[in-house]
Amino acid sequence: MVLDRYVQRKPDRTGRLLGETCLDARALEVDPETMGKLIRRSFLLDSKPDEETINALLDMALPPSAKPSES
Repeated sequence: MVLDRYVQRKPDRTGRLLGETCLDARALEVDPETMGKLIRRSFLLDSKPDEETINALLDMALPPSAKPSES
């Protein structure tokens, strides 16, 4: 997965990349929370790190608007 490699090679830029991705998705009328779920699912399906590692990374890197709402 290209995003997986990007995160490994440029971890300091991950937050900005994911934030920009959520912003671009908003322009396409995809709400940030939905985009965050899609990014998380993509990582879980296609990345080598385990689920706990992926969730920790995304909890730190995704903008607040892209994190799951507390219901």
